[in-house]
Amino acid sequence: MDDTVKQDLWRYALLRWQDRKFEQACLHLQDDFQVPVSLLLCGLWLAECGKQPDALVGRRMAELAGSFETEYLRPLREVRRKASTDSRLPEFKRQLQQVELEGERWLLTTLPGLCVSLLPAGKPVDAMGWMLVLVPELAQCEGLQRALGELAAQ
Repeated sequence: MDDTVKQDLWRYALLRWQDRKFEQACLHLQDDFQVPVSLLLCGLWLAECGKQPDALVGRRMAELAGSFETEYLRPLREVRRKASTDSRLPEFKRQLQQVELEGERWLLTTLPGLCVSLLPAGKPVDAMGWMLVLVPELAQCEGLQRALGELAAQ
């Protein structure tokens, strides 16, 4: 997959993140359900691109995003949040935010590489189809269903 396509997801994410309601919905899913925001953004992007949901590709994406989130982003986020409560550390907090953002950028430019085999659906794709593939727990958790439904509707 060429760099332009990889950057498309990153640009899409930056554009969507400017919407305060969208941002809050993503943070709710991240904090309350431990769903990687980058995975959500990728699923929404794929739906908008008209790519047919694929369970195997979805599992690979979820594994990559989940492990990267667990190993790198959550620990960084915890330290950043702790630093934000200490008035002596504003520069440290800012630097942690930059590192966290770089991790998100890496993930959002890596995930499209797992999607090269996806075929166009030939019709509009419901974002909830991708959400169900990427977050299978959705089928069993009403709160998660509601939160993802609200995100997909935005």
